[in-house]
Amino acid sequence: MIYRQTSMVRKSVELLVAIIGLGLIDQWFALEMTEWTLNPFVFVILLFSLRYGLNVGLMSFLLTLGYYLMEASRSGGDLFLLFYDSSRFIEVLFLLLIAVIGGLYGTSFKERYESLSDRNDELNDDNEEMKEVIELMEGSQKSMQERVLESEYTLKRIYQVGKALDQPTPDLIRNEAIQIISDLFKADEVAIYRVDSSRSAMRLSVRKGSKEVFPQTIFVDHESSMYRRLFANKTVTIRTVDDEDGSPVLVGPVVSNYEVKEVLIINDLDFAKLTTYEIQILSLLLDWVSDRIDKSQTAVWKEEETQMFPGTRIYYKEAFDEKVAMQQQRKETYGVDYSIVELPFEGFHEMSKVEAEIILRAYLRELDIIGFDESTQTFSFLLPGTEEEKATIVEKRIQKFLHEKGVNYAD
Repeated sequence: MIYRQTSMVRKSVELLVAIIGLGLIDQWFALEMTEWTLNPFVFVILLFSLRYGLNVGLMSFLLTLGYYLMEASRSGGDLFLLFYDSSRFIEVLFLLLIAVIGGLYGTSFKERYESLSDRNDELNDDNEEMKEVIELMEGSQKSMQERVLESEYTLKRIYQVGKALDQPTPDLIRNEAIQIISDLFKADEVAIYRVDSSRSAMRLSVRKGSKEVFPQTIFVDHESSMYRRLFANKTVTIRTVDDEDGSPVLVGPVVSNYEVKEVLIINDLDFAKLTTYEIQILSLLLDWVSDRIDKSQTAVWKEEETQMFPGTRIYYKEAFDEKVAMQQQRKETYGVDYSIVELPFEGFHEMSKVEAEIILRAYLRELDIIGFDESTQTFSFLLPGTEEEKATIVEKRIQKFLHEKGVNYAD
């Protein structure tokens, strides 16, 4: 890198110091440098012209010429001899040629250097940009590698989820779904509710959380914007600032035959970790749950046909007791209440069990289970999600409903 000086004042000061310094040395020691063939002033002109270009080279020539005139005047010589005497004139012309040629070369060299320097700066800038691009690409590559690893993990996890949801009964599928969703989304308050046909209430199927957070029954206000959006859009719905106080963080539909049959409720989800990708995973999981419940329910009904009275969905006493035992296990594991109502009937022999079921199903919920004990001629009703203290109320309503239909029963 050559010496670069942009200040004209500093260039002039350097030149003056050099000329004056040589002049003082010449005068102090009486060296008569101007008489030398190659005197130091030649090298000063050559140095400054090469170093700073034509303008400073001409300035050095003029200052040297001024010293020559001053020296001629001090020694009493004729000043005009410098311009008329051939030997002196050639010396002055030689100094001028050195200043011009050296200045032109210095200027040309400086321009080439500045051009190369600018080009070098551009290349350095390009290199810096390339480094930034490479760093960005490396970051993107690392991110893509992490995504690939995450994708591989996700595929493995999806396979595990599929195996976990491959259960023989809908209740077991719901149980597994609660555990899977709780693990995937790090949520401690998760529940699945069944929606009644009027969409005015939802009955608890399974929960992970306290009774205060997830009661046995949730009455749906049709003015509730969150549940209204859920039933209308049939997609995962997130709470907004416009929703009512006490609304859950997230609800998701379990759809069957294009209708929302069940609702997933998550009450303690971290919004900061809720991404579009996770919502898509949850939607996929709920679709899977819906499909598995439908298929398992069909398989259960087909398998349990031998446990029911022909042409009905009324269970024999032994099969009904097995359903009660399963419900008791769910209560102990998930805290889901249930109750049993028994109604002995008089005159039941006057109608078929199909007719009796039609009358009963008109009042009961879809999830309620009916059993019949032929030895005692007693109907038993298993009511999942209904507290025992409310069983009497349900029993009286069933009795009233049956009485309106003209069915005689014994208290």
